[in-house]
Amino acid sequence: MYGLGKKGIVLLTTVGLILMLSLLILKSVDVSQKYFERANERNLLVQLDKSFLDVLAILQKSSQNIRDAQSLSTIIGLPIILNTDSGDINVMMDISSAGGVININNLISNDNRINEPLYNFLQSLLYEYRVINSNFFLSILLDAIDIDKNERTYASEASLQNYKFSDGGIDSKESFNYLLDYFVANGGDARIYDIPWEDVIGFVGISIDFNYIKEPLFTLIKKEYNLHSLNQDEIVSSYDELMISSSDREKLTNLGIGFFSPKILCSMSFFYLGQTKLLNFLYDIRSEKVDYVETIF
Repeated sequence: MYGLGKKGIVLLTTVGLILMLSLLILKSVDVSQKYFERANERNLLVQLDKSFLDVLAILQKSSQNIRDAQSLSTIIGLPIILNTDSGDINVMMDISSAGGVININNLISNDNRINEPLYNFLQSLLYEYRVINSNFFLSILLDAIDIDKNERTYASEASLQNYKFSDGGIDSKESFNYLLDYFVANGGDARIYDIPWEDVIGFVGISIDFNYIKEPLFTLIKKEYNLHSLNQDEIVSSYDELMISSSDREKLTNLGIGFFSPKILCSMSFFYLGQTKLLNFLYDIRSEKVDYVETIF
């Protein structure tokens, strides 16, 4: 998919990062094996935390030269899988771009106004899947993102119906799924579940990275804006490389599509004797900070 010539420029960075991560994880696995000899659940958690801190330190050191789409491509989509000789422990590290989907929270801009291009795009998405009462669902989203308790339409403020749900932003898949269920429970169309939401929306970031737009979203964008000739053939760094008209460029810009998203999603998976522990975290290359950490048991 990507040109070899461009990748060759940053090949050394790729190899160096993978080697450092591999050595780090191998070291962690060796320590883990000693822990697991006592089959202690607490030690597993300790090692998971230790490995996270070690990997974070490596990322902070190794991502200093990643400042554009091309250099980012060197660490995306290259899973590292390691096993112990006994086969008791499996460790996998995977890095992906967080810019492949639309941040649903961008539906409201910083000045508390509705983001019209994004609103219209989501409206078209709901129409594509023939979801009835789409305006009601979009009102539910808007009321979940804004910080006030004023209902845009009747029953659109989910936080008034469930004290456990707090508005002011949608920060997780669980929160978004709750809103889907809330919509259906309050007379919405169950066809809302047919939409591949995980490939369309997310909860972090400002811009969408053109180079990593997920396929369902990319297909929808091309159809909505009549850009059927638009392709993701290789890594691009600017609109000038897309060879599209100024009006088409404006459409994509208004939707928030750019060419470098500094946020990456990192997933560490530990498997031992039928148990899997997952640690996911969002890392911002530019600020060198972690935005959230999620542990799944």
